[in-house]
Amino acid sequence: MMPVKTINFSELDSQPIEIQEAIAFYAAHTVLPVHFSAADRDRYYKILEQAGFIESVNM
Repeated sequence: MMPVKTINFSELDSQPIEIQEAIAFYAAHTVLPVHFSAADRDRYYKILEQAGFIESVNM
């Protein structure tokens, strides 16, 4: 298992746009009562997994 990276929001602008969007989605999905499709969730979570920001949710 790889160590998970921490997100430094003061350096978010230096991340690729895909990472920025995925982090924004993750934050919104975590704190807002908004519903997203499973496809959106899977796409953004996969980006965050590949970048090392979250652990894989696949068993």
